[in-house]
Amino acid sequence: MTVIAATTLGRVRGVAKGSCVQWRGIPYAAPPTGARRFRPPEPPEPWVGERDATRFGPVAMQARDPRAQMMSGIADQAAMSEDCLVLNVYAPASYGDGRKRPVVVWIHGGAFIMGTAAMPLYNGATFAANDIVCVTLNYRLGLFGLMYLGDLGGSEAGNCTLLDQIAALRWVRDNIAAFGGDPAQVTVMGESAGGVSVASLLAIPAAQGLFQRAILQSGASGLSPPTRADATALAESVLADLAVDVGGLATVPADRILAAQLRASMQRGLGAFTPYVDGVTVPRPPIELVAAGEGARVPILLGTNRDEWTLFDVFLGDPVTKVIRAQIEGRLGADTARIVAAYRAVHGERAWLALIGDVAFRIPMLRLAEAQPAPAHVYRFDWQSPAMGGRLGAAHAMELPFVWNALDLPFSALLLGEVAPLRPLAARIHATWCAFITSGTPDGGGLPAWPRYTPDRRSTMLLDLTSRVADDPDGELRRLWP
Repeated sequence: MTVIAATTLGRVRGVAKGSCVQWRGIPYAAPPTGARRFRPPEPPEPWVGERDATRFGPVAMQARDPRAQMMSGIADQAAMSEDCLVLNVYAPASYGDGRKRPVVVWIHGGAFIMGTAAMPLYNGATFAANDIVCVTLNYRLGLFGLMYLGDLGGSEAGNCTLLDQIAALRWVRDNIAAFGGDPAQVTVMGESAGGVSVASLLAIPAAQGLFQRAILQSGASGLSPPTRADATALAESVLADLAVDVGGLATVPADRILAAQLRASMQRGLGAFTPYVDGVTVPRPPIELVAAGEGARVPILLGTNRDEWTLFDVFLGDPVTKVIRAQIEGRLGADTARIVAAYRAVHGERAWLALIGDVAFRIPMLRLAEAQPAPAHVYRFDWQSPAMGGRLGAAHAMELPFVWNALDLPFSALLLGEVAPLRPLAARIHATWCAFITSGTPDGGGLPAWPRYTPDRRSTMLLDLTSRVADDPDGELRRLWP
């Protein structure tokens, strides 16, 4: 059965699927092509009549690497285009009853170079079943969203990836009531690169007032994000690679830009593309803005997984881990042996995997929790997958099927093993996330009482088949980092 909703740009035709109504591929910005390429998003053109919103829009430009596809959910046949600034809305079938429901806006992960809101895991029907309106969105990735040209004659406003997300949040503010949502009860939620995005949105001025709560999973803006000079240097190298100036970028075929992006990634590593401090969109490092009270003073729920780096070690291979290890050794210098010995005492032969996971994920997340003036609730996902001989453990992204209460997807058996014993944990985690989205606190979802994270206790919910609260888990390792 088709359903119609009226937006500020025109009517959209979605489809009812059981108790959930879905609209897919709704544009929230104009296509960022031609003269709009590498520029802030602009409003889309209105349309006449009913726009078909029963199919997902194209995914953002990204590599077709098989390993990346396994990790991001992109299939070979998925349509890919620069014209990717679309979002999807999932609402309860009763959305038209006049009630205002809480809203969650999901920002997918993928190291800012891969991923899509259309990934089967991100089916918002599970949130709609809890009377929550769920919005998932695509945004520009890699060079298309994060190449800074402000000092080379291009747009002064950089970080188009973040500006895309802000444009989507503005669309939610202006339109979500037509889908049964309350624009004054918006939670922005993201994982990995999506979590880094949320950390930035907490701080940057243009996002203020567009959301009232935030959830960050395994991703926070680093303590030393790239600078404007770093971003300019990357842009200069790409222009040299493409043999064009800024004025010629608009006509370079998208696949050539993507090829240049892949070469830059090989030279600069897994984190080649990330939001940077440009002085305009991101005026100062996000952690500084949050600590100074200049960011959004909203309740946050955030955390990491116990074995973050094992995912990358398993799927991308030991060479990637060795590159990151060398970078950290260069940063630590004479302290390397002392810190590695402390990790080896706790994690044994997995010492370096744990150390990299802490540097990349855990420590930045804890620093954000410490800096946040509003209430913060911190978790650590500890459930260990038995898959692949136990190599994954509680890997990066392992919490996602539990948060979305989606254990029956095709890849579940590969990554999770037998799912039947996991259903109670998935139900509790999903219910707890829904409680936070609804009320701003994680109470009432079936987990033990969850205290706020404070510098004196550092209370942390350890999520496992039997969940519990611990004060400052692995504190002896946390204290190694300034």
